[in-house]
Amino acid sequence: MKIYHTISLILLLLVCNFLSAKDPNFIIIYADDLGYTQTSVPMMKDRPELGHALHQTPNLEKMAERGMRFSSAYCPSPVCTPSRVSIQFGKTPARVGCISIHDVVMNKRDVDFEKELSLAEMLKESNKGYINAFFGKGATPLSWFKDHGYDETDFIHTHPNGNAHGDWWEPTKRTLIPLDDPKRVFSLAKSSVNFLEKRAKDNKPFFLTISHYALHVRNISLKSTRRKYLDIMADRKGIEEVIPDISKFDKNAKEMPAKYRSIWETANYAAMMENMDTSIGMVLDKLQKLGLDENTYVMFSSDNGGGQSNAPLQGGKAKMWEGGIRIPMIVTGPGIPANSQCDIPVAQWDYMPTMHSLSGSESPLPTDLDGVDLSSVFKNGNEGEIATRDTGLVFHFPAFYTHPITSYRDGDYKLMRHLNSGETKLFNVSEDMGETTDLSNIMPERKVSMIKKLDAYLEKVGAWSMQEVYDTRLEELDNWILEKGNQILDIKQNLAKSPDDKTMKAQLDKTVAALKNFQSNRAQLMKNQASSKWM
Repeated sequence: MKIYHTISLILLLLVCNFLSAKDPNFIIIYADDLGYTQTSVPMMKDRPELGHALHQTPNLEKMAERGMRFSSAYCPSPVCTPSRVSIQFGKTPARVGCISIHDVVMNKRDVDFEKELSLAEMLKESNKGYINAFFGKGATPLSWFKDHGYDETDFIHTHPNGNAHGDWWEPTKRTLIPLDDPKRVFSLAKSSVNFLEKRAKDNKPFFLTISHYALHVRNISLKSTRRKYLDIMADRKGIEEVIPDISKFDKNAKEMPAKYRSIWETANYAAMMENMDTSIGMVLDKLQKLGLDENTYVMFSSDNGGGQSNAPLQGGKAKMWEGGIRIPMIVTGPGIPANSQCDIPVAQWDYMPTMHSLSGSESPLPTDLDGVDLSSVFKNGNEGEIATRDTGLVFHFPAFYTHPITSYRDGDYKLMRHLNSGETKLFNVSEDMGETTDLSNIMPERKVSMIKKLDAYLEKVGAWSMQEVYDTRLEELDNWILEKGNQILDIKQNLAKSPDDKTMKAQLDKTVAALKNFQSNRAQLMKNQASSKWM
């Protein structure tokens, strides 16, 4: 019997050594516009109210039970494009040179992102044979992801995958996505499962990004799941009749009673959430069945805060309050303790040095990264050790179309500065995550110290100033207005020669409408520039 146990122990050790010797795999699951409190998983275990009371995400719950949730995880930006660029290169949007959805300064300076080292290219440089795949929504400035080290993508259309690909099967032809594949959630699962099956056969290490189109508008869900939530809502509100399943996009939209429209929207959003969770579960179940889960790090998070309520956090998408940049994050993988929680502030630009460390790569990283290695945190939670950051967590957002605010978290404190008025606010977001108590006047020394650190960082990385953004946008609009004005004059001259030309008349109407739109945008820009509103 003792010999039997000894042999079993030796075999177990050999298996463990074999598994630990293999290069780990990585999966990033990226949701779109998912808020901190929008899943059924509370990011703080002792605060169950942070989990959504209606939304059901059982697969994310399983993931949290197997791994670590992060109570203070941040996306790089409150809007998608800069977050998606930042995560690829391990740098803040301010340093990498992409701070907005339509970054006019980036476009004018013609920032070249192919000079940057991406996550996929970093793993390629390890010479360990990593196969990299990216499925789903990309990032407009990065264009085709095969140019950034990815071996497989699902970028099969005329343009690289963007928001439109979540609403249309073929955006250029406006071909609708089948009703049984809302927001492509099941197509993404299928592509991912196929990729995993190939890696199980060739036994090569891999890095897979599953970039969901959910939960970005337009909200779409399975009819059966939507019916479930319509009935739940009816039960909770004491509605005895069956709530019709009619959207504002349906041909019979007028048949929907006005009193049920908001309920339908709520149910539809909850159903879309569950459909995305089901898609995630399909991938994680396959990972386990293939025996790949024990050697794979899975990182789930969102590109920015949600457009729905993020209470108790303030704000949401496109806002620099916690609701816009603090996001859910769950990580599973080798050595990560089950059902654990980490409260150390982390950001998605930390993924690159973390994956570099966990992969065992000996190829040097760029020296100007903002990210730090979280591998110790993954294994030890709050007891883990991370390198001292250059300057805390900087979220620079000089956007011309919303309230332009830069936020900066250092330890427990977060400084916010309005880029029009220069006014600042200071919060202890560790104790006051709802940002209800401004400490600017109570802690003036800390405020001044944080401002100095923030300014030093922004100067060092050459961050866009708010004035440069406004000036560049104004120049862009004025050029377009001049161009459309000249086109209108040309069309009118031609119409004078051919007054009955219907095609030319339609062209004139279209050009006049475009001119009015640009003029309206210019007027709005002037209002935005003069605004000192925070919300």
